[in-house]
Amino acid sequence: MSTAMLSVQGLGMQFGGLKALSDVTMEVRKGEFVGVIGPNGAGKTTFFHAISGVHVPTSGTVRIDGRELRGQSPDAFCRAGVARTFQTPRIFGDMTVLDNVRFAFLFGNQGGRQGGDASLIDKVIDETHLDGLRGEIAGALPPARQRQLEIAMALATAPRLLLLDEVAAGLTEGEVEDVARLIARLRDTYGLTVVWIEHAVRTLMKTVDRVAVLNFGQLLADGTPAEIAANPKVISAYLGDEVAE
Repeated sequence: MSTAMLSVQGLGMQFGGLKALSDVTMEVRKGEFVGVIGPNGAGKTTFFHAISGVHVPTSGTVRIDGRELRGQSPDAFCRAGVARTFQTPRIFGDMTVLDNVRFAFLFGNQGGRQGGDASLIDKVIDETHLDGLRGEIAGALPPARQRQLEIAMALATAPRLLLLDEVAAGLTEGEVEDVARLIARLRDTYGLTVVWIEHAVRTLMKTVDRVAVLNFGQLLADGTPAEIAANPKVISAYLGDEVAE
């Protein structure tokens, strides 16, 4: 039986004459915590779009726990156990925190689990430190709280693979560290496989098991944080002395 939760082979994404992704091949094992880094325009978010059903890749395969899903809709990926966040939090600003999480639960469990919704919703809200904010209007929350809410909404769909797209964007250094600790704890609590795109490279490198580096739509390197920090190609293309320190 395959130990890969996510497997992509020869993944390509082309928009007209622009190759946003080119022949990307990688696997993420069940329970693994992988970071994805790279310069702006490297193809990181496009990669997430391709492995969550937002865009249909122009070439290659996308397998979730051994099942080919390339060309399927986002809700099909959700039913297969994939949940994701976005660079700008996708929350319902005029709804309460509780109603946002409840909506996510119902979306992720269409025609599925019967009962138990209240207990899962309560657990997710508690685990993401939003317990005292259940009745607050989501759009009025500060950025760090909106990030937490989007993570809570992703968890409410009961995922096995969690894709996080720059959940630390716009946060202070202390808030970035808090988010990293939260993600690591949730990964252990829920037994998740996590792929995290982030520009806060130092924090990411201290948190993940493995790092994949994208550059110009191609996989430049893939290895442990220590290997990536010492990789001359990565240093030249992106990191400079930032991680080597």
